[in-house]
Amino acid sequence: METILVVPRALLLPEQPLHGFSTDPEVMAAFLARVAAHGRFLARDLVEHDEEWKQIVPYGVVWAGERLFHFRRGPGGEEAGLRGCWSIGLGGHVNPRDGDAIGAAMLERALLRELAEEVALDSPRAVLWGVLNDDADPVGRRHFGFVYRVDVRSPKSASHERRKVQGRFAPLESVQRRFEAMESWSRWILGSLPGEGINRGPG
Repeated sequence: METILVVPRALLLPEQPLHGFSTDPEVMAAFLARVAAHGRFLARDLVEHDEEWKQIVPYGVVWAGERLFHFRRGPGGEEAGLRGCWSIGLGGHVNPRDGDAIGAAMLERALLRELAEEVALDSPRAVLWGVLNDDADPVGRRHFGFVYRVDVRSPKSASHERRKVQGRFAPLESVQRRFEAMESWSRWILGSLPGEGINRGPG
């Protein structure tokens, strides 16, 4: 039985909860501290559809220079509500095997493990970029994202899970043309970047 890192919604989100994508270092630090203090591992089956828990998800946005990796989620994806959506985010849940102590190092290891499981990339390097919460979205209500910028040396890639991820690198302007077909989290992030999606989130 898979166990995943979760935090009680009431302890993760303040009275005026984050809505959308934030790259504020103080905001990121505050959420990392809450996860470290209140995170625990529970059986995925118990929390999968329970909005009283936030499932913690490292979400990697992969760049090869000025080219951005994007893909359409396939029929093998675990979240039925995301199947068929375009995305710029790779990642997944955090498991106990990702480290001994809940915190920033564990989240980064979980991200790199998920990347290696999904797609072969050329020497990925990850840096925490922001945090993301979207309670207006049915999937988002059960998840909280730690968003990483992942830089690779070249735009070479090969999918290990073709029923889940088949993607490619493209210029940002090309990716932004798919803005309306993107999943919620990807739209929040694209909306923070210069170009067609600037200052636009879902809705």
